[in-house]
Amino acid sequence: MIDAIKEFLAERWATLRPGRPPLAGALVAGIDRSPSAKVTVIFFDTAGAPAAVAKVARAERAERCVRAEHDALRALRPPGEVDGALGRLPEPLALERVRGRLVFVQAPMAGVPMSAAYHTPGHTADPARVEADFAAAGSWLSAFQQATRVERVVLDAEGVVRHVGGVVDRYRAEIGWSPAEASLFEAVAGRAAELARTTPLPVTGVHGDFWMGNLLVDGGEVLGVIDWERGQAAGLPFGDVYKFPTSYGFYLDRAYPGAAGRVPGHPDRRDHERRWRRYGDWANLPGFGYTWFGRGWFPELVRRHVDQALERLGVPAAANAVFFPLFLADQATALDDPAFRAGYRSLLLAFLTERSSTWLWQASAA
Repeated sequence: MIDAIKEFLAERWATLRPGRPPLAGALVAGIDRSPSAKVTVIFFDTAGAPAAVAKVARAERAERCVRAEHDALRALRPPGEVDGALGRLPEPLALERVRGRLVFVQAPMAGVPMSAAYHTPGHTADPARVEADFAAAGSWLSAFQQATRVERVVLDAEGVVRHVGGVVDRYRAEIGWSPAEASLFEAVAGRAAELARTTPLPVTGVHGDFWMGNLLVDGGEVLGVIDWERGQAAGLPFGDVYKFPTSYGFYLDRAYPGAAGRVPGHPDRRDHERRWRRYGDWANLPGFGYTWFGRGWFPELVRRHVDQALERLGVPAAANAVFFPLFLADQATALDDPAFRAGYRSLLLAFLTERSSTWLWQASAA
């Protein structure tokens, strides 16, 4: 299959990447066995530099993801050389069927995934390094949202149904439902009605999976943002604001296996190892609780990150009580993996029980 893609690219190379050296070899950069699995292949040119990245769908479900990423990038990124935040998106080059498989080809991006440094022992224990990660992510996201901002919408009764009810209906259909969830989203709808009376909401481009593994960095700057299959040219921007700190808090303990919840630099996190286990056995529960309900320099940094993002968007803190639970519900439907879905459901039910003790729920639009 790699040879077939290389042949396809070679025939069109002068048009796809004019002036670039010819293609040489390739390596498989990623593969998995999920129902929506894709194979990612990096092609190199004769100078030894990355020349193209091909994502190959392995099944029909994966084709939808491949096509969605292509369509999102075509809608968001202008062709050719681009400055600013939009220049940090991969340039889509081709979407074609090769030997029966749908293949999406994009230009390579510079940088190293932020997750590489994150998982190095000592990195997340250093407030300066963590603050630098948040600064880089927040700076790019702010510039991207500003570059793609198209309008503001008033969340009237119809908007509540569209932006709140749509997420909730999908969650109920795909994940499940209980009186507890009904109670939470009834409260969320009430908060949304309060917000609708006072606040028009921004509409911007959306990445949809804005976590550190999708941010390519170098020198404290985001050089590329990859994996746009959940991207939108126009949507509400809150999920991207919450996703980065949520994912950052999930894995703080992963560089310290066998430490029984002790994480250097985060002494308060161990309290959440005990507290949040009553909501399930998902490994990410303690990190979630520490990030959004905890004390210490890291939860304070997370709050500043969100406060500053909402201020730049012109939205009051009351929006958190509406869009954070909706973010959790949306994330639960993001993957088909049963463990992932059950994990996010446990986060949502934990948030329901504990919400009065987090700043996310305390502000009111009234």
